[in-house]
Amino acid sequence: MERRLFHGSESIVEKPVFGIGNLHNDYGLGFYCTTKEALAKEWGARKNGAGYVNVYSLRDDRFRILDLTKPPYDDVLHWVALLMSNREISQELRTNYPRELKYLFDNYLLDVRQYDVVIGYRADDSYFRFPEAFVRSEITFKSLQEIFKAGNLGRQYVLISEKAFKNIKFLAYYPVEQKYRGDYYSRKSAADKTFAELLRNDRYSSERRLIDLVRDHANQ
Repeated sequence: MERRLFHGSESIVEKPVFGIGNLHNDYGLGFYCTTKEALAKEWGARKNGAGYVNVYSLRDDRFRILDLTKPPYDDVLHWVALLMSNREISQELRTNYPRELKYLFDNYLLDVRQYDVVIGYRADDSYFRFPEAFVRSEITFKSLQEIFKAGNLGRQYVLISEKAFKNIKFLAYYPVEQKYRGDYYSRKSAADKTFAELLRNDRYSSERRLIDLVRDHANQ
């Protein structure tokens, strides 16, 4: 299948380079794209309003693809485990919630190195608070699943193997209009509001939390 991909950036990226990037992105080292052009526009303009959308095509029918939006990996826990293993989480989280992190890593952490592409939801700084709050058991498993599957996070299409990098084809680029910077911050503001509402609504909820999953596992 030939897939159209978009990458929002401050610069024009004609040739993505394998092995270059941030190790602490959601799914580790890779080239992060989206199939949603509007989302790429937001990311291209998010810092100062002057950026680009880079457009690519990729034939991915020969690739090994890990799709975290489809069974059997769409239960949110695989996603959280990957985020916590790759992102720079706080020392407070490591110190105070070692059982919760160990449970996630032992039971749900996937080795993405065996794949060429990872498809999954993104968790920028606005949304990374949700899985962090889940690890702290401040929000329920049900709430995190609802946020995860509602589509608010947007999907990422991440090239992680040298094979994938060799097969991506640059098509074009165009500058991003200033207005999309506002769209990015509108999404951030919506995330702030949703997060505050979840903390308030889940404070006295009887729905299951991560600590309940950990205890059930320990009692098996």
